[in-house]
Amino acid sequence: MAPNPWARSGGPEAQVEWVDPTPTDPILRIPPTPPEPKSTAAAVLLNLTGVGAGYFYLRRRWQAWTATVLAVVLIVVAFATNAAANPWLWRSLAAVWLVILVLDARRIAVKHPPVANRRPVVIGVIAVVAVVGAYVGYGVLGRGAYDDGLAAQGSGDCAAATDQFKAVTGPYELTLSSDIAAANRGLDECADFTHAADSEDEAVVVQRYGQFRDDHPDSPLTPFVHDKLVETYTTWARGLRDEGKLADAIKVYRDLLSVDESFGPEVADAYLRLAKKLTSEPPVSASAAATALEAIADEFADTPSAKEVPAAFDALYAAATAPLAAGKPCQAVDVLAFFAGLTNKVAAKVAGEAKTQYPRAMLDCGLNQLRDGEATAAVGTLDRFARTFPDHGDLPQAQSARIAALVAIGTRAQVPVPAPLGTTGPITITFYNTVNSSINIKLAGSTAHEFTLPPCTTCPEFHAPGAGEAACDVPVGKPLFAVGLREGTHHVLAEFEDSGDLVKQFDASAGGFDLYCLYVERNS
Repeated sequence: MAPNPWARSGGPEAQVEWVDPTPTDPILRIPPTPPEPKSTAAAVLLNLTGVGAGYFYLRRRWQAWTATVLAVVLIVVAFATNAAANPWLWRSLAAVWLVILVLDARRIAVKHPPVANRRPVVIGVIAVVAVVGAYVGYGVLGRGAYDDGLAAQGSGDCAAATDQFKAVTGPYELTLSSDIAAANRGLDECADFTHAADSEDEAVVVQRYGQFRDDHPDSPLTPFVHDKLVETYTTWARGLRDEGKLADAIKVYRDLLSVDESFGPEVADAYLRLAKKLTSEPPVSASAAATALEAIADEFADTPSAKEVPAAFDALYAAATAPLAAGKPCQAVDVLAFFAGLTNKVAAKVAGEAKTQYPRAMLDCGLNQLRDGEATAAVGTLDRFARTFPDHGDLPQAQSARIAALVAIGTRAQVPVPAPLGTTGPITITFYNTVNSSINIKLAGSTAHEFTLPPCTTCPEFHAPGAGEAACDVPVGKPLFAVGLREGTHHVLAEFEDSGDLVKQFDASAGGFDLYCLYVERNS
């Protein structure tokens, strides 16, 4: 059998080596440099500091410096925009910023082989602890500054308080604490407190302190505002008092009492000074002085000034009614009316005296006016007497004088004060009417009378000119009225219905005429 040309020379297990006859150049293959081992935890912790320290650790310098710059920008913007006013907004922004840094650091770090050395992690922990500790310390310092400012404000030292509060709202603003808003309130309070005392006008100072209390009711400065108000009111009121401006001083004192009631004795003294001043300076202002004395008795009864009120009222009454003793009752009428109307028990004595003197003073005033030829004024005074004292025993005298005053007005004559109404005399004169219309007659002289003659129904409405005795032929059947007069001059004012007034003067005497005829002459 012929041998197999394909058979291996060495038998079934012989190895065959194939050689490529085509020669080739060798290729040099350089494997890439493997990443430097890094700790993901360390990178995350370092970036958790907020300033991109993890990027420096990962040797990503561009990202590192960008993160640092952005962190600084955030801090600057936070200061510039008053971050404490929106603390949760900025806390949220800070949290988002840290989350971005942490996630990005982790994204980069996981591409590096892990490192067996724990040192980077320890450094990262230390860095985080240092940052947190620094922020906590920053907050503690801010809180300390606020506490110092609050303590200074509580002692009334607004200069020191302002410095501390400005530190809280300035360098320590990024604590984002509620102390920032409180410090701002403290600054406002101190500014208003300091501003209140800047004016030299006490009224302005008082107004500002009052506004402070309205605007800052819970301020630690409230006790000092109270003290300043008391000081300002006291200085102001005493200054006005010492200048003699007692009414103005009392107004200020009244405001002072609303702040501090302990000044009652001083206020009462001001009222007493005012009453004495009004009593001593003519013209006596009885109403204002009495009001001041009543205020002492009613509101300051337990003060030394209250003991002087009765004597002060006596002095006031004497001074106010002095015109009575001088024979000038008209000048005392109104003041007596005032005193008579007082109801306060402290004025009971002078009120009683006034009630006794008031009617006579008013009547004497009217009579004096009549004597002095002031008839119109006398009518007004006597009418007032009749209205005020309708049951007074001197009413007939007032009525008689009123008739005389009206006659004086109508006749333009000087009419004496007559006897009281109803008084008659021994000389009887009978008046009678000879026309068919009523006649109102006022007669004044030693006595005064007012009566009306009714129409004479059998007589004409008027007589022809020059009728004379024919018009007054006989009184029989005519309306008659007889009056008893005393000797002396008398004035007649007769008011004819639908005609003018008759003005006559006659003398009454014993044995003289006893009839007085009244009639009207007119062309038909």
